Amino acid sequence: MNTDAKDDWKRFRRELLEAPATRAAYEARKPAFEFAVQLAELRRQKGLSQAALAKLAGMTQPEVARLEAAEASPTFDTMARLLAAAGADLDIKFRDAHGKVVRLPMVLKGAELAPRSKRRPLRQAND
Repeated sequence: MNTDAKDDWKRFRRELLEAPATRAAYEARKPAFEFAVQLAELRRQKGLSQAALAKLAGMTQPEVARLEAAEASPTFDTMARLLAAAGADLDIKFRDAHGKVVRLPMVLKGAELAPRSKRRPLRQAND
C-alpha cells in the first residue's frame, strides 16, 4: 500500500470513528480486529497461506479467513492453536486504564495440542 493510500485510509477511518455509534461498535470488536491483523501478519511472515496455517492448526481455510477478516471472535483455545501452528505463543497481559500491567504475564503453551479429554480441569478457588 503506497503512502497516499495509507493516508486516505487513516483519514477515512478517523472520520468513520467520529460517529459515536461507529466508535462504540469498533471498540466492542477491537480485540478481534487486533488479533486478525496480527494473525495475518504472523502468517505472512512465516510464509504460510491461509490453507497451510489451517491445516497445521486442524482447521479449515474458511475458518482462518473469517478470523483474519475479524468476522468471528476466536476462543482462547483457537488463538493458542493457530499461534502454535505458526510457531508462536499467546501472551496475555492484564492492564489497568493507564496501561500499567496489573498481573504477571500469562503464556498459554501446549493447551492447544492436548486432546480435550486429556486436558486437566481448571482448579476451583478452594482446591
